Amino acid sequence: MNKLLIYINNFFQVKNYFHTIKNNYIRLNTILRQSRINIKGINNHIVIENGDIKRLKIGINGTNNILNIHSNSILRDLNIIIEGENLEIVIKENCEIGSADLVCCGKKTSISIGENCLLANNIEIRNCDGHSILENNQIINHSKSIDISNNVWICQNVKILKGVKIDSNSVVALNSLVTHGDYPANVILAGSPAKIIKTNISWSKERTD
Repeated sequence: MNKLLIYINNFFQVKNYFHTIKNNYIRLNTILRQSRINIKGINNHIVIENGDIKRLKIGINGTNNILNIHSNSILRDLNIIIEGENLEIVIKENCEIGSADLVCCGKKTSISIGENCLLANNIEIRNCDGHSILENNQIINHSKSIDISNNVWICQNVKILKGVKIDSNSVVALNSLVTHGDYPANVILAGSPAKIIKTNISWSKERTD
């Protein structure tokens, strides 16, 4: 699809897109259907490559932040919130998301979702607590980066909190709450709080028997 056609389609499909370009960089190489972009701040960068994307909501409040959605992703009902400075959210190639909230806030932290990941419905990934907790007038609950590696399957109703790292080919089971930890590849996490319940696994998008 040529750039002019993408531009025309996004003019009608993306609410607030053309009110936020000033002092920010936005490059859309795909059509965003029934979507919305709101930016308050300067020097923010949004790059969205070719994909099948519908009902995407992007809210950025801050400066020098990056949102990068790589190619061939299928995204539905994805709500992205970035609040702060020098933050980054990356969704790499060939991801599928049913519905999710990604919240990245604070300073100099990130949320990274690797290639070929599958996120079901009602997923929440949050790298911050939302409000400050103080001790002797010092903040003690700083935001921390979240890193989800390639080919991770996150099942329905999962919540992943700050500082979590999940290595490749792993599964996070239904209704799990992943509060902290650096988890190896090829494991199943389950529970609230989540823990490893099985190792040396792999998974496929093919249906079970």
